Amino acid sequence: MTLLEQLRSFLGSDLLFHLVVAALLLLATMIVGWIVKRFLNGIGRKLIARTTTDLDDLLLNIVVDRIKWVAVVAGAYLATEEVAKAIPAGDLMALQFLGFAEGIIFVSYAIVITAVLIRISDTAVKHTMEMHARRTSSGFNDALLPLINRVINIVLVLIAIIITLDHFGQDVSSLVVSLGVGSLAIALAAQDTLANMIGGFVIMLDRPFRVGDRIQLPSGDMGDVYEIGVRSTKIQDFDNNLIILPNAELVKGRIVNYSYPQQAIRVMVDVGVAYGTNLDDAKKIITDLAKQHPDLLADPIPETFTVALADSSVNLRLIARTIDYRKKFLIETSLREQIYKSFNEEGIEIPFPQRTVHLVNPSSKP
Repeated sequence: MTLLEQLRSFLGSDLLFHLVVAALLLLATMIVGWIVKRFLNGIGRKLIARTTTDLDDLLLNIVVDRIKWVAVVAGAYLATEEVAKAIPAGDLMALQFLGFAEGIIFVSYAIVITAVLIRISDTAVKHTMEMHARRTSSGFNDALLPLINRVINIVLVLIAIIITLDHFGQDVSSLVVSLGVGSLAIALAAQDTLANMIGGFVIMLDRPFRVGDRIQLPSGDMGDVYEIGVRSTKIQDFDNNLIILPNAELVKGRIVNYSYPQQAIRVMVDVGVAYGTNLDDAKKIITDLAKQHPDLLADPIPETFTVALADSSVNLRLIARTIDYRKKFLIETSLREQIYKSFNEEGIEIPFPQRTVHLVNPSSKP
């Protein structure tokens, strides 16, 4: 005779036997939960302490904090199943009440498990994005994380709803088909919006530019990245206006980033001098002014080149570098003014376009 049969014989009542077994199942489940929690807090933490990542520590904290609720709900569900065996088939009211209680416990169990999975997914996604930002030496994107978490949470909740409905005997195939048809209809009706959202994902993951970077758009407009959103990106131009562009256009277009990977940028000043000018003297003046400028880098050294023999002038070009792209315009303006002043002092002519006109009298003989 087994232990359960001995207990049934000792109690002498099937109802009392199943009630005692239900209580023992609930108690045993709670004890198992307590043992698992102690094991994870002790040996489990020592094992994961040997790993190089801290993601497993974060996940362990989530599981340990919620394992007691999982054990309680699981034990209550098993106890309800055991009590149902003791109720006669003819007692419809008791069966309905027990089925109602069992349904509530199952829903509670689904909610607890879904909440744990949502918390785990949120932590894992955030940790992964932080590690990616650390490896790429880029800033953490605050817009992408909530979007990814929201999508994952919606998927987990839908799965929990489908499992719950299936447990209560509902036909979920029609619901799945409806969700598929609805998703297709939404995708067809919102093609542009979805394209922009996908473009936003690409920009946030590939990071061709970041908030604060100075970029040049395919249209030729320049500005600083003000905000990178899911649907569009905002660019603040030099007139302090916002240029709002759909992300799909930015992904397909050619973007020039002046801030990445370095903020150093080339400074270029073009000057024309008259024919007959001593080019060595003119280039020395321009180069010395650049070397004395406090915002220009000494390495690479500023240099001046002869770039064209134009119709009315010999064109010279100064090339130097500055560490801050935001100072490029002011530096070029300052150098032009200094070059103009120095050329006037040294008597170097900056010519203007000239034309030689020959007048011919038609009545005169050649």
